[in-house]
Amino acid sequence: MTGREISRTKVAAGRGPVMGRQARGAILRGLSYLSILVAWLIAAALMDTDLMPGPVATFEFILHELERGVLLMHLWATVQRVLIAFTVALLLGIGIGAAMGLSKRIDDLLEGWLVAGLTIPRIILFVMAYLLLGLSDSAAIAALVVTVLPTVVVQIREGTRALDGKLIEMAVAYRRSKPALWRHVILPQLMPYVIGTSRASLSLAWKMVVLAELLGRTSGVGYQISFYFQMFNMKGILAYGVTMMVILAIIDVVVFGAIQRSAFRWRRPASGA
Repeated sequence: MTGREISRTKVAAGRGPVMGRQARGAILRGLSYLSILVAWLIAAALMDTDLMPGPVATFEFILHELERGVLLMHLWATVQRVLIAFTVALLLGIGIGAAMGLSKRIDDLLEGWLVAGLTIPRIILFVMAYLLLGLSDSAAIAALVVTVLPTVVVQIREGTRALDGKLIEMAVAYRRSKPALWRHVILPQLMPYVIGTSRASLSLAWKMVVLAELLGRTSGVGYQISFYFQMFNMKGILAYGVTMMVILAIIDVVVFGAIQRSAFRWRRPASGA
């Protein structure tokens, strides 16, 4: 048997356990989602239908809102606000966090702002934005950016501090250009922090935009939830809440999952317990 054939045999033998772990992981994730549905069914069976409608009634209400054209209109309004605020906060957060991680002076200079941003109650930001800028999308997006930004800054700052200095020194010693240094040494080390904070920040933005719309907008999922709350309509509240959860889950699993697999394809899969 040639060396190449031996190598192919080893690769084929290694694929078996990896595929087994992937299948087991997929089953466990499926059971995790299924348990949420079971808990919902049990709660619906134990309570009054007006107080806790089941999945079928909620799904029928979603279809009814879709036929009216209301659901997509409000979802699109919410999605636009989230994406704009998330993109701005992520770009600013990466720049500020990297600067704070690389420079002690900048870190000391911005420390007070960072602590204030992390500790201030979120609702104050939205109330202040609406009072200062008026009841507009600009005010809601500005408050969302300020809400999400400190979380991104902290993660990127810690990621920058954790960079392996020896690898950077070695790249400099071999006279690598700055673009090559960032592409092949710094960015691969920062990617886990960027992806991790992207997921957390997008999730936070989704939650906070509902508060912003509930307080001062006349469109969006938060506005619709507020409307159905005033009508004591639990099906309406659940319909919009569940739809938002499904969209966020799809983005997290499909989009961020694909980015993570592409960025970390060089890593060995973690062994299951």
